[in-house]
Amino acid sequence: MDERENGSQTDHRIALDARDWIVRLTSGHVSETDLQRFKTWRDCSPEHSRAFERERLFWRQLQALDGKSDAMPSYRAAQSIRRRAVGRRALLVGGGAAATAAVVTVAMPRLHNWWYADFMTSVGERAEIALPDGSVAILNTDSAIAVDFTPQLRLVELFKGEVEFRVRADKSALFRVSALGGNSDAIGTTYAVKVLDGVATVTVTEGLVRVSGGPGQMERVEVEAAQQTHYAANSRPSAVTEVDTDAELAWRTGRVIFEGRPFAGAVAELGRYVPERIVMAPGIDRAVPVSGIFSADEAFGAVQALAKTQGFTTRRVPGVLIFIS
Repeated sequence: MDERENGSQTDHRIALDARDWIVRLTSGHVSETDLQRFKTWRDCSPEHSRAFERERLFWRQLQALDGKSDAMPSYRAAQSIRRRAVGRRALLVGGGAAATAAVVTVAMPRLHNWWYADFMTSVGERAEIALPDGSVAILNTDSAIAVDFTPQLRLVELFKGEVEFRVRADKSALFRVSALGGNSDAIGTTYAVKVLDGVATVTVTEGLVRVSGGPGQMERVEVEAAQQTHYAANSRPSAVTEVDTDAELAWRTGRVIFEGRPFAGAVAELGRYVPERIVMAPGIDRAVPVSGIFSADEAFGAVQALAKTQGFTTRRVPGVLIFIS
């Protein structure tokens, strides 16, 4: 074997190692020891660093083509929610940790969420979390939050997904959920905040929540029980509307309920519960209204059933694609 062949095989092995690190870092099962091993591998040679950068750019290009918030392949099964063993601030102390944080932040949204989030769910998973003050957060599929409580402010940052908060009353400490630059403030109540497709939606089940938009948006709206508002980044909240909270928050009991929802919107909602990208064939009437009650725990079966109501079939490439035609 000549030197050129040797070099080619070495480059191929490094590329495979880099891809393996991408998958491992985005799996949701990375320990602090794994992070240290990654830093050691990446920094041991310029070839390793360049190979990792190439793989990172490759997955970012896939993300752009996919159009979803997370285009990484689904290599993980449903993971349990876990509290980070070491606080975010502690992890970011020191030059080496700061360098790793930069890699994580730049790499892709999932890495960013893993690094900064205190609690996460994987696709199709739900979990109930006890917060430090005795309040409860119920995370829906593919959600991530960070928690930062002080005596005066109980702050939760919602990075992605959907969470219901059952807030313990405490007049001395405001409870705030921050999402897309806006805030949803309460003293003691029950409400849900969802971030999807660049829009934050606030739905109140009990009590009163004051919602403000992004920086510079001084206008606030008050949302009461069985009401809802939404806002995009750097925009004011919409006018408050009445909402059926049992249907809107049916995911708490493992259900997804549609009542006259456009077919494409219903498919997209069910798509939140499956790891595959859902693609519809040209010519499908995306606006036809559909209704039904489906199981979030059997999301692929729900997609099949919904498609069947319109006379369509579904084909699945596990972990990659669901095609409706």
